[in-house]
Amino acid sequence: MPIAERKERERSARIKLILNAALKTFAEKGYHGTSMDLIAECAELGKATIYYYFKSKDDLLLSVLENGIREFFNLMEQEWDATDDLLEKIQAIPRVGARFFADHPNYFKLYYYLTAHPTLNRKAMRQLQPLILEKTRRIQDLFVQAQKSGLLKPFPTDKLVEIFGSLVMGLGQFLYVDARPEVLQEKARLINEIFLNGTRTTQEDTT
Repeated sequence: MPIAERKERERSARIKLILNAALKTFAEKGYHGTSMDLIAECAELGKATIYYYFKSKDDLLLSVLENGIREFFNLMEQEWDATDDLLEKIQAIPRVGARFFADHPNYFKLYYYLTAHPTLNRKAMRQLQPLILEKTRRIQDLFVQAQKSGLLKPFPTDKLVEIFGSLVMGLGQFLYVDARPEVLQEKARLINEIFLNGTRTTQEDTT
């Protein structure tokens, strides 16, 4: 293996190690209870190494959040690429959310912490807004296409996406009740069933 390629692999592996340690520490201690010393200890690296890759705790928090957003949407895009069916693409969103939270509960714990600290949350979201808009635009486009195809009612698309998104994020709450993957997937199935078909019975349901 060429030296440059080996060094790049080592660099990527070290960054991944630091990000995982930072996520774990932020999730367990909260942003305000986390120090670069604690992250270095969790990663089993020297603090100078942490600072070599990340200039500050703020920089590290943003990198952790960005990594989570990209990982979530990478999973989503794999599901979307596997089908041309618009409703199936929409139904994949809660399923991926359930799988992501089951596999990475610390991301939801950090998200939940940020929602309880609005000043910190606003600061982080302001920095991440371009990435969030880029990624969520694909979801909005899916809903627009489904509405144009007559598959969804013509509610305001932005509000529809916001409500659907809040239901998906709410899946993380069940981590504190029963974090088994099959339980989260059942909740995801119910989100799809209720969101797309409603809860009200029809004549067809009662016959």
